[in-house]
Amino acid sequence: MFIGYRAWQQQGRTPSYPFGHGLGYTDWTYESIEVSGTTVTVRLRNSGARAGREVVQVYLAPTEAGTERPARGLAGFAGVEAAPGESVEAVVELPRRAFEVWDETAKSWTYVKGSYEVQAGRSLADGRLRTIIEA
Repeated sequence: MFIGYRAWQQQGRTPSYPFGHGLGYTDWTYESIEVSGTTVTVRLRNSGARAGREVVQVYLAPTEAGTERPARGLAGFAGVEAAPGESVEAVVELPRRAFEVWDETAKSWTYVKGSYEVQAGRSLADGRLRTIIEA
């Protein structure tokens, strides 16, 4: 479970480029985040001078201690395109698997109920918007 960006997080290390890091030719302003059931809607605006594309990444972070699991995990993502000054919405469905952990004893995935922080941004290190969801 602790491979790649999850291992970096667990060890408290900082890579040269965070998971999901990308470059573009415009700027984006993340304006709002809403959760309805397991649907996350992120509203953002192209605040740059040229048209562009942005990949909005949504991470889940358990708020309660307990089951050994990563501090955050990528739950989903959506790409959007916008002209300068245009606002768009990225809609991300959170799959059931985002709330599950592998149970070695049962040899199956187990759903973990509880409170999760939903973080939306450009990469693992860029949680611009946050809200709470109960699973």
